[in-house]
Amino acid sequence: MQSLRVCWYKSVYMTARFLASPAIGRKLQYTYDIVIPKHTPYMVFSNHTTLWDHLMIGMAVKGHMFYVAGEHLFRKKSTRFIGAFLLDPIIRKKGAPAGEVIRDIKERLGAGNNVWMSPEGVRSINGETAFISPGTGKLVKECGELGAALITYRMHGGYLRRPRWGKTPRDGKMWGEFVHEYSPDELKGMTVDQINEAINRDLYVNTFDDQKKNPLPYTGTDLAEYLETILYICPECKQMGKLHSKGDILSCECGYSVKFNEFGLFEPASGHPLHHDNIVSWDHWQRDLIKESLPAYLTTPKDVPIESDEGQILGKIGALKSVEDLGTGKFSIYVDRLEFDGDKGKFVFPFADIEGFAFSLQMKILFSLHDGTYYEVESKIPRSAAKYMVLYRFLIGKEYK
Repeated sequence: MQSLRVCWYKSVYMTARFLASPAIGRKLQYTYDIVIPKHTPYMVFSNHTTLWDHLMIGMAVKGHMFYVAGEHLFRKKSTRFIGAFLLDPIIRKKGAPAGEVIRDIKERLGAGNNVWMSPEGVRSINGETAFISPGTGKLVKECGELGAALITYRMHGGYLRRPRWGKTPRDGKMWGEFVHEYSPDELKGMTVDQINEAINRDLYVNTFDDQKKNPLPYTGTDLAEYLETILYICPECKQMGKLHSKGDILSCECGYSVKFNEFGLFEPASGHPLHHDNIVSWDHWQRDLIKESLPAYLTTPKDVPIESDEGQILGKIGALKSVEDLGTGKFSIYVDRLEFDGDKGKFVFPFADIEGFAFSLQMKILFSLHDGTYYEVESKIPRSAAKYMVLYRFLIGKEYK
């Protein structure tokens, strides 16, 4: 028998779903496959393209679900109170170990409740489904042993309607596609590798493949602004941090420039050849360039930063999600550490002390230390958090996919 607390969450969820679904569908130009699960409890996995994904999945899949959500969404006391009162989400700290979240998911499923999460852990950075940790398959396998099914669902169109890097929203279509429901018995008969393969296959979306097959317009203003937060190396001069955006133009200090059109593709805007016609291609190229440059980075003198930005704000995140301001200044990545030199002092974070590293929203960098302390770096100017993530991963000897 469900507790009164869970019954309350279910009643809130179902009432909101009934009242809000028609309006949300019209507002977001969202059409979707409806899923009536054959097994309960179940997990729903979807790719992650917008801040509305939980709403759109809730419209598409019948039945109440608890959501896995990033802690950065619940920093304000009012938001935290409303979330706890109405939804009771499973809170995930980005850039921190996932053990607590895994335990909470298993507890909810073990009690007969359903759970939604995006196994990517982040909204799509470049329009392509992001890396999914191999540990996801192990989690699903263990949950299958608890009697939970897995439903996979693909979201399309959200990336170009509201790109996570974008300064402004756009108008355009979104749609949801049911892929598969894996019963507990199916999951029990699959290896962890087979489950991971199925999840990656089922959730994979490349926005620009979609656009080339069926071009749809996503209209708005200032379509290219803040693109330099994810595209950080110029393909013409190969310099990092020299790209700037204005209106629908992304340009480099070397003179290279491209136009980002309403179909989400690049057009030449200078006398130079077009190196990449879409964000995914450009992003893969710049990651590969960093990987190729790794031997040179590793020989950089320890007192010379590999990359840095001024106008950064360092914060220490407290136990109650409060943020202590540690100053404004220069944030740098060196061959063996992160460093912040600000108006309230200098802070050094050796790679050996870092437990996890991530980024969220447009430009927020998040990292945790082995001792449990948790930090964020905000920016006063458009700058890429992704470049620091990629550099960090390669410098500590790990791939970035």
